[in-house]
Amino acid sequence: MGFSRFNFKLNLIKILAIVTGLGLIQIVTILKSTSQTFNVRSLVELYQIRDRLIAELENPSTPSRPNFFSSIFSQPSPQTTASIRQNLQTIEVKIILEQRANDNWQQAVRRARQASETANLTNQSIATKKQAQLFWQQALYNLKEIPQNSFQIPKATPKIQEYQRNLDIATEELNKAKSALLEQIANQSGLSNNVMITVCRLSRDCIHLRGNQPPKSPASLIKLPIAVALMQKVSEEKLSLNQEIYVKPGNYTEDASAIQSRQSYPLKTLVEEMIDRSSNIATNELMDYLGTDYINKVLENSGYEVTRVHSKLMGEKTMPFKVGSGPNTMTSDELTEMMVQIYNHEMPGNSVLINALSQQYDRKLGFAALEETAAKWLGEKTGENSLVLGTTLATNINGDGYIITVIDNQSGSDLKIRNCIAQIADYIIRNGEI
Repeated sequence: MGFSRFNFKLNLIKILAIVTGLGLIQIVTILKSTSQTFNVRSLVELYQIRDRLIAELENPSTPSRPNFFSSIFSQPSPQTTASIRQNLQTIEVKIILEQRANDNWQQAVRRARQASETANLTNQSIATKKQAQLFWQQALYNLKEIPQNSFQIPKATPKIQEYQRNLDIATEELNKAKSALLEQIANQSGLSNNVMITVCRLSRDCIHLRGNQPPKSPASLIKLPIAVALMQKVSEEKLSLNQEIYVKPGNYTEDASAIQSRQSYPLKTLVEEMIDRSSNIATNELMDYLGTDYINKVLENSGYEVTRVHSKLMGEKTMPFKVGSGPNTMTSDELTEMMVQIYNHEMPGNSVLINALSQQYDRKLGFAALEETAAKWLGEKTGENSLVLGTTLATNINGDGYIITVIDNQSGSDLKIRNCIAQIADYIIRNGEI
């Protein structure tokens, strides 16, 4: 029997099913093999070869034209029906893959045009800048979906570099607009010109205002990195949080918690009192237990470049023994990332830390700021001394988790920080994102 169009369509359906399940390596292999077997340079030529192969199968009794297949296939011998069918199937796969590559190219061009048009709109906003960024991301994605052996790759490769540059520019413009928004909120709240703000969704979609600049002091916010280091040690050495530690008299300083010197407490109690009651005594004892070298090694290995612990904490008058040397340092960006890791359950002891943060005794900043909003407060760590006032808090807004960190280089600005946090939360509630 001859080769019918019905059989061809049936085989094509099978081919489509096969192509749908192909991986990238298989696709590249097919494209490369086809290019070597057939002397073709365009999708149009593929269509022509397919039509000729179908015609050959539909008329098997018709002698092959001299030199026809020798000009197409690398094999000089006459084609059998089986080999023609195999070549036809290979051509069909190549056509489908090239059609897909062409679709990706056309889509990339359309997205790039939309990105340019959006970026040139007169009234620019965070929403329009974000849309332009999204268009460039989509355009770049489409280009990268084109296989390396496709006919489209010679023109797609330089476009990938061009679109990546445009995406970088769009991202920078978007970040500037978001920073300007935070600056506006900070000014309206009456915070200083040196305030540091970082806001991150748990998916790590973040905005920053001087987020990479260390404050004059981290104050009690430095207790969170110490807690993180403790959880790392407990995990590494398989320690029990019920293990008791003797609090030495030399670590005494003014403290509002229940921790007292010359007594022993479980590690779990010390870390909880350090976080939720901001115990300086517990902090100092845990610093001795861990050692600053170990704490800072954990922080370094975790990718924190600025956050370091060097000195113990003191109350109003009493200096602890062996206080240490050098200032403690951190940034709002790194503190926020630490909170993101905790609430994403990406580090050891997450449940202990989340519970301690949710039991925060000092609720005059983030907790109070969110009381009159639709945002749900999840946990918080505050810090204050004569130089700074700050907080980092976890909240659920519109069903998404966020971390908001605000640190101001001035003390006594409780109301201002509350206003700032409330405005940030209100913006997210109204706009659905930051």
